[in-house]
Order: sequence, then C-alpha cells, then structure tokens
Amino acid sequence: MEIIRLQYDSRIEEEGTVLCIGFFDGLHLAHRRLAEEAMAIARAKGLAAGFMTFTTHVLSFIKNEPFYFLTPIEAKIAYAEAAGFAYFYLLEVDWGLVGQDPEVFISRFLSKVDTVVVGFDFSFGVRGLGTPDLLRKQKEFSTVILPEMRYREWKIGSTGIRRFLKEGDLVTANQLLGTPYAIRGRVVAGKGRGKILGYPTINLDYDGYLLPKSGVYATRIDIDGIQYGAMTNVGNNPTFSEQTVTLEAHVFGYDGIAYDKTVTVTFLAFVRDEIRFPDKEQLITQMAADRIAVLKQLEKEKIE
Repeated sequence: MEIIRLQYDSRIEEEGTVLCIGFFDGLHLAHRRLAEEAMAIARAKGLAAGFMTFTTHVLSFIKNEPFYFLTPIEAKIAYAEAAGFAYFYLLEVDWGLVGQDPEVFISRFLSKVDTVVVGFDFSFGVRGLGTPDLLRKQKEFSTVILPEMRYREWKIGSTGIRRFLKEGDLVTANQLLGTPYAIRGRVVAGKGRGKILGYPTINLDYDGYLLPKSGVYATRIDIDGIQYGAMTNVGNNPTFSEQTVTLEAHVFGYDGIAYDKTVTVTFLAFVRDEIRFPDKEQLITQMAADRIAVLKQLEKEKIE
C-alpha cells in the first residue's frame, strides 16, 4: 500500500480508483462497513481502492481545541493495508483546507476517481458546505452514500462511543466499536508506588488518546506479541493526592522489564470507580478485592 500525504493544494493523480473518505476515528462498525463497501466495489470493477482520511479533527482545529483520538493515524494505516487498499491518502488539516470551497476540493481530490464512498453525514469544504448530495450531482465519478447504522437505540458513531467511554459504559462503547477499546503507547517510568503496595505496575504514555472514565478495569496487554491479563487503573491516585492522570497496569504473569517497550492495553470490563481511601492499608485491601474481580472478568472473557 502506498501512503500519500496531501496538502490543500495537492491533487490526487491516480486515476480510476474507488475512494472511501472519512475521519474514521474509532474505526467502528460503521467505518468498517464503509471501507468494506469500497473494497467490494473495487473488486467488482477490477479497480484499485483508496482510503482517505485527515491528520486531525477539523472542528477541533477550527476551534483551536485539543483533540483526543480513539484511533491514531498509525492504526488507520495498518487497518487500510490489512483490508487491501492500494492507496492511503492523508490530507493535512490547515486553514487552506478548512477554507476551501467544496467545488475546489472535488476538483483537486476527486475528479479523477471512479467511485466515491462516504457516509450519510460526511461534510467537507468551507463551513462544511460540501455534502454527499453535492457529490452525487457530479458527473466525473459515481457516489455511494451509506446510510446511518444503529446498534439498538444508538447511532454507531464516534461521538456516542466517546460519551460511553467517559461514562464508564465500556460494554456499549465496545459494542459500537465492534472490538474492545485499546490504547497503544510506550511504557514510561512511574513512581514505583505499586511495587511498595504489593502490586507493581507498568505506566503507559497515552499521549493523544481519549482516556475512558477514571477507575479500575480488567484489561489485556500485548507485550512483545504475548497477551497477558492485567488490572489497570485510570486516574490520579486520589489516596495520594496526585494531580497527574495516569494509566498504569498490574500485569499478571509477567516478570520481565517492560520499560521503554511499546505495548497495547485493551479494555475488557469496567470494575469500579476511582475511590479516595483514608490510608494505604485500606487501599491495599481494596486492591486485593479488585484483583479477584478482575481475574473473574478475565476468566469470563476467556470462556466467551
């Protein structure tokens, strides 16, 4: 797969491709359906397929707000390559792009493609004036618009997934994602407090990711390609009056040195909210109970 970086004034030169477009944060069920549709059309027509996404969230850029992603660009690249896309287009979000007329966007990036595949709520160009209906009116290419997908009463979308993660409703968030939420990052030095308490932990640099609700989770951790169960805490350790929010995990059955390794933490079940204890002895007692609860969740996961 060829990775092509585009600026607002670039042009897509590859002709006759089937191109799916979106921000694809979360790579949830609706995103995967969109990508699968593009690949199916490409195979049926004997054409190459392209996957186009953006360097950051456009609205966050416009508002000058930090954006915490569900899926980093590296994971989107890996997904597109595994799915069979020939091209991965990464479009730089800057003022040149967000101020671009929709017709200019179409002329520069879409005029040479065979088919464009987008979701019903996709928008582009200045003030989001570019719509799927505008794409459908173009003569140079065909447009396929996928309708809204729902799970029970919820729209399958990144906004809802973010809300459920922040509320601690990991079950619903993971259902909408189609796979458990995961954070990948480098193991960094911690304070060593877990070891003193009898539960040594690894600390993860989660830079850029959206963290789920503070609390204790049953997780799975990939270290050097091996899967381990873990008891993971998200929060600022209120018992010790810390301010920095950390992501740290007590990994069952791992006795190696994980420092500076890149690992993946997959969130399987929410166990309890973060609690401030009056002393470390009560915290240790609770951690022993948490360990039992987490191991039960991990055993349930193994059975299912």
